Amino acid sequence: MSANPTACKGCGKRPDDLEEYVEMAEEEGMTPQEFVRSEEGTFNRDTGAFWCTACYIRAGMPLGVA
Repeated sequence: MSANPTACKGCGKRPDDLEEYVEMAEEEGMTPQEFVRSEEGTFNRDTGAFWCTACYIRAGMPLGVA
């Protein structure tokens, strides 16, 4: 697991600050940080970055990781 802090590449928000990840993590019995690191397809293990939904759409829905 990456030691880098996990944050959205677009807005810089952390998973704990994004309601979508807070809710999904709660349903899965995880922290928002754990949820993004294990379930978010845009999560980049090397940098700790991911795209939140709003930023992913604004960025043109790029393929691959953030």
